[in-house]
Amino acid sequence: MLYGRDIRSYTPEERTRKIGFILQDPFLFTGTVQDNILYGNEEYKDYTRDEFASVLVEAGLDSLIARFESGLDTEVQTSGDGISLGQQQLIAFMRTILRKPDLLILDEATANIDTVTEQLLEEMLEKLPKASTKVIIAHRLNTIENADEIYFVNSGEVIPAGSLRDAVNMLMQGKRVS
Repeated sequence: MLYGRDIRSYTPEERTRKIGFILQDPFLFTGTVQDNILYGNEEYKDYTRDEFASVLVEAGLDSLIARFESGLDTEVQTSGDGISLGQQQLIAFMRTILRKPDLLILDEATANIDTVTEQLLEEMLEKLPKASTKVIIAHRLNTIENADEIYFVNSGEVIPAGSLRDAVNMLMQGKRVS
């Protein structure tokens, strides 16, 4: 259910706008970095390269583009061959953030990114509308330090942990969680 409606009742386009996924192994296709960022985002489809570059500056994403050899024109092969896994995750992150989804699911989305870049991405997440719900699936506690609620999943059981301090206390007490 999303906004009181069965999620299957939304059109694929509506789901794409409302729900964003950033996965540990992102989906990329042959084209440029810009092509991959714009994938599925109708809002910017008619923008010129310069107009789109301005959007990235406004969103604070321009510093991430500098991490690609040829910027937005960097070639990407199917499955991301030719660029690092961290760069692949950056593309997926930018693609999703520009949509400003109502629900954002991050599944180990920063696992292959250095801590400096992770901090930049965290700052960008903070720029999403406050009404956005973020579900963060992570193994590293620093990834979830700003979470409102934390849950552990262990052998199919969901265990509420509360705050980061509560979660750390649970781990320190040796409670079996994963």
